[in-house]
Amino acid sequence: MKHTTYEQLENDLAVFSNFKEVGAPDFFYTRLNARMQNELKSNELEFSLQPLLVICALVLFLFINSVLLDRDTDLGNTNPNQAMEALAASYDQTVSN
Repeated sequence: MKHTTYEQLENDLAVFSNFKEVGAPDFFYTRLNARMQNELKSNELEFSLQPLLVICALVLFLFINSVLLDRDTDLGNTNPNQAMEALAASYDQTVSN
């Protein structure tokens, strides 16, 4: 450990007393406050849109699901022989029973 004398310590501390105090530019805090308020407003808007987007996505998925379920029940009501005959006709074939 380096041993310093009282005079050396006073000389070192005197260097700090020669420094000038640096201030902020004009209207710095006003601009900073305005920027912080704008960011706060944009974050509030972004947060308020998130639940709306989630609700819209859920409604869309429910609608698609109901359409697909309705289509599935319509396919279940058709005659399997008709589906087989339509498939065979598309390949120029006949179905034998």
